[in-house]
Amino acid sequence: MAQDLLDGMSLTRTRKLRNERARQSDGEITLNLSITCKDSLAECFWIFTNPERNSTLLTQRYKHQGLTPRCEEITVYTDGACMNNSKKNARYGSGVWFTQNDPRNRAIRIPGNAQSNQVGEIATVIAAMEIVPLYQPVKIRMDSKYVIKGLMTHLETWENDSWIGIKNVNLFKKAAHLLRYRSAKMMMQWVKGHDRNPGNEGSDALAK
Repeated sequence: MAQDLLDGMSLTRTRKLRNERARQSDGEITLNLSITCKDSLAECFWIFTNPERNSTLLTQRYKHQGLTPRCEEITVYTDGACMNNSKKNARYGSGVWFTQNDPRNRAIRIPGNAQSNQVGEIATVIAAMEIVPLYQPVKIRMDSKYVIKGLMTHLETWENDSWIGIKNVNLFKKAAHLLRYRSAKMMMQWVKGHDRNPGNEGSDALAK
């Protein structure tokens, strides 16, 4: 049985119920930052394990040294865009938008052969988490239900199934690592794209 490592960041029963309602109404979903460990390392793998060699090291989350700054929650909009989607010459971009003319805004082009709109959407989450301080509460608003459901709903199942058959697995693993390493509350919310939302329009423009 997994043992919860309670550090004040795990979701309460009420917050879990609130997340379930939010998934139905496209509301704000709070990331479950619970860190668990297995009784046996072999439980984490399907094959190529030796149950007699177990690690006693526990997964740890970043802990801010000294007094934790009292930070207001920050909202960041992210979006991905792909030109010539599903074609050999497809090229994608990612946009991270905080506020108008904010120096933290980013227009990102990631090289490689895996070019798709979905890749661009996941890359924006990674970029945003590398910008926002680890101790600052953050809310990501984006128009990709694919990414939100992957990180907020399916993540535990994917990990338990050893990520077998999951598309864009390396990017999802990177995003999950950055999110769980944080020491502050993290939420994601879906917003309708191209609906005159300044943040969505700003991130979309950067992505393009």
